[in-house]
Amino acid sequence: MDKAPYSCVPYCERVGNLHIHTLASDGSASHDAVAQAATKAGLDFIIVTDHDVYLPAHQGWKGGVLLLVGQELRALESSHGNHLLVIGAQEDLLGHAGDPQHLIDTVAEYGGQSYIAHPIDLASKAARERSFNWDQWSVQGYSGIEIWNYMSEFKSHLDTVGRMLLYVFFPSLAIRGPFASTLSAWDQALMHRDVWAIGGSDAHAITYKRGLFKRQVFSYEHLFRMVNTHILVEQQWNGDLAHDAGLVYDALAKGRSFVAYDGLASARGFDFNAVYNEATYTIGESVSLEAEGNGWPVRFEVTIPQRANIRLLRDGLVVAQERSMRLVYTTSEPGVYRVEVYKPYLLHERGWIFSSPIRIKSA
Repeated sequence: MDKAPYSCVPYCERVGNLHIHTLASDGSASHDAVAQAATKAGLDFIIVTDHDVYLPAHQGWKGGVLLLVGQELRALESSHGNHLLVIGAQEDLLGHAGDPQHLIDTVAEYGGQSYIAHPIDLASKAARERSFNWDQWSVQGYSGIEIWNYMSEFKSHLDTVGRMLLYVFFPSLAIRGPFASTLSAWDQALMHRDVWAIGGSDAHAITYKRGLFKRQVFSYEHLFRMVNTHILVEQQWNGDLAHDAGLVYDALAKGRSFVAYDGLASARGFDFNAVYNEATYTIGESVSLEAEGNGWPVRFEVTIPQRANIRLLRDGLVVAQERSMRLVYTTSEPGVYRVEVYKPYLLHERGWIFSSPIRIKSA
């Protein structure tokens, strides 16, 4: 069950894939088959989010993978887009869909979390796929944003039949990172309150047919090796569904998360913390500067498992950058700090790691 024999001091890293569809909606495999694919991909947990249905009977440990169930709901009745991922509510909330703010509020009332799904999702004429953007940015109270949706990004590159044929066989040529407009929208939201980052595969594993052409785009196992959400949990798994699910939901709710393109290189071991006045703060936490102004600076420390381009951003702007396995930066400036890491692959800098923020609050 546990892949690491150590205690959680202070946290254990767990890797999961969110935003998954099964035969219960428009996916192509059963819950058990999806869990088997996740086991082969080396994941610790998955959260199935079928369209409109909620099937909690499928939750539990499936081999070495914890399978949890949420929903993907269309928040606005009159649009194809505006999808919301609902997790941890423990109820079917389809009846509350249709008005985005009402749905978000209801999720919170049920103790769940809501994430804006694929906020930028472009149409593709070559793939005969429509757009599923989010445009209800006036809403308040959602838990976070799916800053990187693997299939949405992939679809965005299918602007011609030629590119589509190339990328369905060589998807690593296409994948670059989250859309800049998504990151900008996230930074804007962070100016007002905490909004956490998740990444998802949007796995359907559909087989497409165009004349004599036939190709699965893509298998569940492939997708589970690509864009994942890493979380920091406070305790080891113990095999009890309620306990272990609670660890996942708690980590996500508190922003102890980062998004990683594990298909580029495993991001296990990434660490981002802030040290202030002899205390250490991790992803999702806030540092409150002391009113008396004792001169203590905040020291940010970033460690990554392989050499790459580390960027530390404050309020959406890069304030420090290092091509290394480690970055250290000291400051006394309040703001929202997050990390982006880029790694060269096939002539391009590809997005690798994107962390939820650490916030410095003024006295």
